[in-house]
Amino acid sequence: MEYVRGRRLRELLDELPREERLDLFHRVGVLVGRLHRGGIIHGDLTTSNMILTEDGRICFVDFGLAEVSEEVERRGVDLHLMRRMLISTHYGYAEECFQSFLQGYREVMGDAATEEVVRKMREIERRGRYVSERVEDGDG
Repeated sequence: MEYVRGRRLRELLDELPREERLDLFHRVGVLVGRLHRGGIIHGDLTTSNMILTEDGRICFVDFGLAEVSEEVERRGVDLHLMRRMLISTHYGYAEECFQSFLQGYREVMGDAATEEVVRKMREIERRGRYVSERVEDGDG
């Protein structure tokens, strides 16, 4: 294990010009695509767990929830958590950053695999809404 010198993405996103922010998320998408293609699910994809090093590299940290899996479901959960984190933490530019992320992810995973994972992510989002609606209605 080594100390990674740099700043968490969460701390610097607001400071970055739009184009740099989008480029950063494109690069994150490429890296997550490489992880997924290699069968690695991070499990906690948040901007607090990504460090931009002094030499411009992006490092993922906190693999405590990581697992080895080729399942589309697990990949979909990773993307779902990433999207939810963006909306809750970086709402002002969440959607454009997520779209940039998906472009990078698609470059590595290809169109068909990316569409399959995105479909699964949307399904997971619907499941969450259904559960939350049932709880709010008193059925949960």
